[in-house]
Amino acid sequence: MKALLIAFLLTCAYPAAARDSFAAPSPADLRPDRVRSDLQPPTNPEHRFIYESLRRRGVLERLSRFLSPFRLPREVTMRVGDCNGEVNAYYEDGEIFVCYEYLDFIVRNAPEGWSDDGIARRDAVTGPTVDVFLHEMGHAVFDLLRIPVLGREEDAADLFSAYIQLQASPEEARSLITGVAFLGRHEMRAAMKTELQLKHFADEHGFAGQRYFNVLCIAYGFDRVLFADAVTVWGLPPERAEACSAEYAQLDRAFRALIMPYIDRDLLAQVRAKKWLMFGPGDGHSPGASVGPPPHHRGNPAEASRALGKRPEQDR
Repeated sequence: MKALLIAFLLTCAYPAAARDSFAAPSPADLRPDRVRSDLQPPTNPEHRFIYESLRRRGVLERLSRFLSPFRLPREVTMRVGDCNGEVNAYYEDGEIFVCYEYLDFIVRNAPEGWSDDGIARRDAVTGPTVDVFLHEMGHAVFDLLRIPVLGREEDAADLFSAYIQLQASPEEARSLITGVAFLGRHEMRAAMKTELQLKHFADEHGFAGQRYFNVLCIAYGFDRVLFADAVTVWGLPPERAEACSAEYAQLDRAFRALIMPYIDRDLLAQVRAKKWLMFGPGDGHSPGASVGPPPHHRGNPAEASRALGKRPEQDR
């Protein structure tokens, strides 16, 4: 009787229209290879080198191919364009939009050649660039496939991105994750110098340091040898590192249960046979090897008002 009462109350609380919005898409509507790209020429001449680098290396096309195994009910378009000076990236209604300003932010924070701890400019740009697109793709997948998310969706999108990067070849995974970590550490250090305000605690994104260590922990839990320097160089505390294998295992179970059913296995095998995320040697001005990254998900409290990597206020 108690179970019937609960079911009745839930039915009353969630009208049919609302319940339908939670329903998974019809299998008949699901198709692979539904990620498209649109690289818009910038109006700001300072961003021309980013446009040329993305175009020359076919970065958006490569990312589209890399994401082609996802079986989606409609097309998703990855678009790069101007944002009138705003450093931003967001997902809304089938569109992933990354601003040139965001990619420029990444390029400007990458080392000129190699960092003091051995991170190449190529990785410091490519890692965050791939990360921002995968993060926003996470939002798209959660939305279009009605994937249930417990906790903050921004955290889930961070982990979605990190998980996919780790499934690439060891060389790619290593380059991407260390590139993401480089920018994450930069944002964390900048945030630590900033006086926190109440609104920063209310943000839908975690603090820069939390997001930085979450990615390191997932990578370390995935492979303690490949990412041993998460502890020795990047500062992951030993007490957190002890539980990282369990954290990765939890993420792996969730991805396999909730998202893998929507991935075309044949296309996945074809994609994994090639290094789609290695865009080429950095030339100091190219996003494919030197463009863009994660301010969005590594939200710096000092820059929260600039909506780094967030959906615009009106879209929430």
